[in-house]
Amino acid sequence: MRLVARGGGVYSRDGMSAKRLGARHVGLVVGFIVANHVANLPKAEACSCMAPREVLVGPDRVDDAPLNTRVRFEVPSGAKGDFVLRAYEGARVETTARTFLDGDLTFVELTPKSPLAPFTRYEIAVVRPSEYPCTTVLGTFRTGVVADNLAPKLESVGRAVARGGAHPGGGNCSIAGPWIEVGPVKVSDPDQPNARLLLAVWMGDAAGNVDTSKPPTTILPIRGEKLTIGKSSLCDPHDVAIPRAPFVSLAVAAMDDAGNLSAPRKLRVDQRAVGAIP
Repeated sequence: MRLVARGGGVYSRDGMSAKRLGARHVGLVVGFIVANHVANLPKAEACSCMAPREVLVGPDRVDDAPLNTRVRFEVPSGAKGDFVLRAYEGARVETTARTFLDGDLTFVELTPKSPLAPFTRYEIAVVRPSEYPCTTVLGTFRTGVVADNLAPKLESVGRAVARGGAHPGGGNCSIAGPWIEVGPVKVSDPDQPNARLLLAVWMGDAAGNVDTSKPPTTILPIRGEKLTIGKSSLCDPHDVAIPRAPFVSLAVAAMDDAGNLSAPRKLRVDQRAVGAIP
C-alpha cells in the first residue's frame, strides 16, 4: 500500500482509485511500515557469557590419590569463604595455601602439612557461616597407599603461536588479544596414570629471561592437547598477562597431583603478526 498526502488528508492509492483514510487507519498502516522496516534491519549481536564458578581441578573423583597429593581448585576472584580440606564428614586437614590470580579466576593450591591417611575419602569444601547452606562441597577423592615422588613427563609441546581476533566484538565474543596457544601438548605420568596433569607456566621478563627456579606465573589445565595462555575471548575467565612485545619468552612444565615437575621447556613466541607491539 502506498500513502499520498493531498489537500490536508492522507490517501491510499490502489490502482486508479483513491479514498480518504481515517486517522486510526493511517496510524495502523504507518505502524506496520515502521515495524516491518525495523524487523528487516541488521540485528545487533550480543555476547552472552556464564559467570565463573568454583571448580575442583584435582584430584577429583579418583580412588588412588597419592598420600602427598595437593588439592587444586579455581574460584571467582574476590570470592569469600573458608576453603578447607577435610576427611569425609570428619576432621579438617591443616594445609598451606598459595594462589595464582588469573583474570576473573583465582587458582588455589592447598598442600597438606602432613601425609594423608591411606584408603581415606576426603572432601574439599567452602564454608560461609553467614549463608545457607553454609557449606558447599566442591568435590571428593580417595587416597591410595603410597606417596608420589616421581616427576611426570612432558613428552612434547608442539608450537607456541600468538593469536588475536581479526574482527573483535559482536556475537562471537572475540577480542583483539593477544593470547598464546601451545600444542599439541602430550604429557604422561607412569607412576600415577589416573592423575590429571597440569602445566606450570613461567612468563619471561622484558629481556626474554625465564627463571624456572621461582614459583610459576600460573598453573593451567590442558584441554584437547592444547594449552591456552591469556584471555582468548570475552567469555574466557582466564587472563594471564601477556607482554605486548614483538617476541615473548616463556617456559612450561608438566605438574602432577603431588606437585612434582617435569623438566621445563622454554619457548619463544613471535607476536608481530597479531599487532602486539605497543
